[in-house]
Amino acid sequence: MVAPTNVRLAETVEVSLRTFAQRTAQTKSSVINTALAEWLAVQAHPRIHFLPVITGERRACLIDGPEVWTIADSWLAHSKAERDPAIVADAIGLTTAQVETALDYWADYRDEIDGLIERHHLAQDEALASWERRQSLTDA
Repeated sequence: MVAPTNVRLAETVEVSLRTFAQRTAQTKSSVINTALAEWLAVQAHPRIHFLPVITGERRACLIDGPEVWTIADSWLAHSKAERDPAIVADAIGLTTAQVETALDYWADYRDEIDGLIERHHLAQDEALASWERRQSLTDA
């Protein structure tokens, strides 16, 4: 559900917002919504920040580490008996605190992180299938 909200912006903020929205082919509303959603997420999870990736998406990352989805994916790759922050941290070269930070964010933004994991697994499957097709050319 969308709820309209009136906000008065300082003139300099309005000019910067309009310029950014035009440059990135977004609406001002979209820019404000993304910025506010990220700001609220960072308020709840202070060790998280957002970085743009090549696709144009902005992804949650540890301030001092990798994207959150990569840690969640590693967590899922471990057997249930080994799903412990210290075990996963040791396996991927992070601190237990970093893994716990990622798990906390993942718990609050499950759909976002699960969606990223799913898209990356699909991309990996497509890349493998492409490589196998290419290999079949040399076997022919």
